[in-house]
Amino acid sequence: MKAFEHRDAKTVDQTVDLLKEHQGKARLIAGGTDLLGVLKDRVLPTYPELLVNIKSIPGLDGIEQDQEGLKIGALTKLAYIASSPLVKEKYPMLAKAAESVAVPQIRNMGTIGGNLAQDTRCWYYRYPHEIGGRILCYLKGGKGCCALTGENRYHSIFGGWTKTSPPCSSACPASVDIPSYLSKIREDDLPAAASMLLDANPLPSITGRVCPHFCEQECNRADFDESVSIRDIERFVGDYILKNADKINKPTKSSTGKRAAVVGSGPAGLTAAYYLARSGHSVTVFEAGSEPGGMLRSSIPDYRLPKAIVERQIEHIRKAGVEIQTNTKVDSIDSLFQQGYDAVFLAIGAQRGATLGIEGDNAEGVMEALGFLSEVKLGKKVRVGNKVAVIGGGEVAIDSARTALRLGAKEVTLLYRRSRSEMPASEETVQEAVNEGVKFTFLANPVSIRAGGKSQLRMNCVRMELGEPDASGRPRPVPVAGSEFSMDCDSILAAIGQIPDIPAGFDLQVGEGNTLKADADTLAADRQGVWAGGDVVTGPATVIEAIAAGKKAALAMNLYLAIIEERPSDEAAIQPFLTFNSEYLKETSRTKAPKIPTAERSLDVEDYHGLGLNEITAEANRCFNCSCVSVNSSDIGLALVALDASVTIAGPKGIRTVSIAEFFGRLGNILETGEMVTEIQVPQPADGARQTFLKHRVREAVDFAIVSVASVITEKDGKCEDARIVLGAVAPAPMRATEAEQAIKGKTIDRSSAETAGAAAVAGAVPLSMNAYKIEIAKALVKKALLSQDA
Repeated sequence: MKAFEHRDAKTVDQTVDLLKEHQGKARLIAGGTDLLGVLKDRVLPTYPELLVNIKSIPGLDGIEQDQEGLKIGALTKLAYIASSPLVKEKYPMLAKAAESVAVPQIRNMGTIGGNLAQDTRCWYYRYPHEIGGRILCYLKGGKGCCALTGENRYHSIFGGWTKTSPPCSSACPASVDIPSYLSKIREDDLPAAASMLLDANPLPSITGRVCPHFCEQECNRADFDESVSIRDIERFVGDYILKNADKINKPTKSSTGKRAAVVGSGPAGLTAAYYLARSGHSVTVFEAGSEPGGMLRSSIPDYRLPKAIVERQIEHIRKAGVEIQTNTKVDSIDSLFQQGYDAVFLAIGAQRGATLGIEGDNAEGVMEALGFLSEVKLGKKVRVGNKVAVIGGGEVAIDSARTALRLGAKEVTLLYRRSRSEMPASEETVQEAVNEGVKFTFLANPVSIRAGGKSQLRMNCVRMELGEPDASGRPRPVPVAGSEFSMDCDSILAAIGQIPDIPAGFDLQVGEGNTLKADADTLAADRQGVWAGGDVVTGPATVIEAIAAGKKAALAMNLYLAIIEERPSDEAAIQPFLTFNSEYLKETSRTKAPKIPTAERSLDVEDYHGLGLNEITAEANRCFNCSCVSVNSSDIGLALVALDASVTIAGPKGIRTVSIAEFFGRLGNILETGEMVTEIQVPQPADGARQTFLKHRVREAVDFAIVSVASVITEKDGKCEDARIVLGAVAPAPMRATEAEQAIKGKTIDRSSAETAGAAAVAGAVPLSMNAYKIEIAKALVKKALLSQDA
């Protein structure tokens, strides 16, 4: 056991202060029967620096009864609860649950609060680091749940819960909750999936086409067969949103009376405007150009992102309550405040292409790539000749090269000063360029351009080699002496970066690359009431990164504008289980979107076709739902849920009382850093209510339940008037079997109705590869509990 500090707490307030001071590096010890074992085995992901003994706090134990029911102190021993005449008479189920915990020695030490707050029960999580090395399960820093594809006979049959973002969501700059919305697709609930997606990304029809899908690159499924086609699913749901906007859009909150100005209508600006409008602010977007959309409209080729999609997405933003003023250039922030705006977000992008900065870079036929793409997108006639050279390695360079081929160029060569592995462009778009015939010359850089030669231009170049890393972290390209060579071409497209144009009237701090400086956490600029984000801060980045910036800015602006989010209701606070596809372990290939053959591609027709509903549902079924499938093993918690109890919690923000269902509404429980359980309240059961607690386990000396059931049944005139049936050890939290409850209400409880209720209790179960046997045990226990004559 590692060394730790030990403190005896004298009061609840002192305990809370100690927990708050150590910021998650302190643990409470009450009974200690669970904690000391895991400390000895060193299985915790982080070892505590301090153990705070709360057994020394007076007044936290004991059982009292009043007109409303029982009040049980969190330090009340399980043995005392099990033997209490009051509990055995009025709450026999609670007494039996306490008596079922482990062995007498543990019940003599263990407390009711400790039983509720005990740590996760899972073989992988509990596996000692010293024996065979550390197992990095989802809860200990790993990418996913080891039980999904490994030993899972004792795990959940109803799905899992997340505690931290799974790899796909963590990799997404906008933090889209991918497993949750894919779960809704599996449940045939597209409106709910769409609503979840919109909560994180207001432009999914666009990102479903042009995002480099960082999520897929981190998908755990890739280690099993192939990653899930998340981007294609997003495209389908995004298009579904555009077709059903009136049904999907959430109503905006009541007006706050605040006004927000957004300068720039690219993805960052549109995103911030959308979320600000949904929060109830009056939002105006100012766009200098004749049409909104920024580079989405002006520079990304139609074969990747059709204009019609951009227009429909912008209309969706307008319908959310956003006003967009085009042909309106903002040169001064002061002018916006003078017009009465309370907050300003600057999202002007980086739309000025960088020049090559070499001799001859202004010669006829040398074009800046962004301008080239814009003219093509506008339908202007652009002549590139037969031989085209493109300089750069990002998405703009790739788009320019592919566009030049579609304009009729016979030979397009892309020069990049580093190797292919260092290219900023996505592997997918690079491969498409290769497939279409773009030639690549790596480790080469132009040094001058002259007119003449076999074609219009002669570009003199030098070979490069990779040296030490530069500020970007990539190896610095270094010229190789005596390696000069030349290329003849008709036109040269420079795609070496973009630079923001920042009006002098903004009067804000400017950093490297003429970008605006902004706080990394809030995107606040160096002037009160002003925020900045997207390419104007980071330089050229992806659409999804710009969306993430817009979200971050909107959140910070809401705090500034004093928007206070209401505390969610108990029901809203309960996190739904992420259920599985019953055949998730079958090896399958990802469904790939059909695409137009290379020889048939054009400038104005999208290269890829979208997937259909059956296809995206099949893909959603391939998702592992990288969540924790451990089971909650609190026998006391199971009984308390059936008894509709409440839990009082003390913490840095004061004292709060929550329903037991809300207490178990997150993986483990909802206790936050610095919080502790102080009391449990159990309401008086209805007169004559029949309480039953059953626990199936491997052997009596082991406290783990394979399946357990707690039920409270009220009957009148021989029929079930009310029922609360709860399953334990089948999910990450005690689980109300509401369908089983409905199956017997208003009916006589006999063998037939009890069997029907047992089947209903597990109707939504989707077992893992080794634990389907739990379903039959759960059905049998529910039936037995309902037929039991225990009082």
